[in-house]
Amino acid sequence: MTRHDGRSFADERIELDGTGFRNCRFARCELVYAGGPPPELVNCHFEDCNWAFTGSAAVTLGFLSAMHGGGFAALVENTFEMARRGDFLPALTEEPKEGRAGAKDHPLMFRVPRVLKLRRRSETED
Repeated sequence: MTRHDGRSFADERIELDGTGFRNCRFARCELVYAGGPPPELVNCHFEDCNWAFTGSAAVTLGFLSAMHGGGFAALVENTFEMARRGDFLPALTEEPKEGRAGAKDHPLMFRVPRVLKLRRRSETED
């Protein structure tokens, strides 16, 4: 991991994946996350910066947007609530484990929800 400590960046495009920043200042920068190893941003100052998501990060956000509009709004809202609570943070340091049928099973892997068929009101009335 490339690390920067106490640096100042201005008017630059900064690729964040796999990079550490401590005590750094960013002014008018475009900060880009592509979905690779999460960056380390510790005690940094951001002034008039833009954040961009590309690659896998953009695909994931697009998928969540489509799910939200496609009938899975509650699942997406719950996912973001878990993110607000920090529930995913410990998983960032864990290594992928072997799962069922030898597939890689990472703690951040998105689990496809089981959709239950709801009974119509007339079916539930006696």
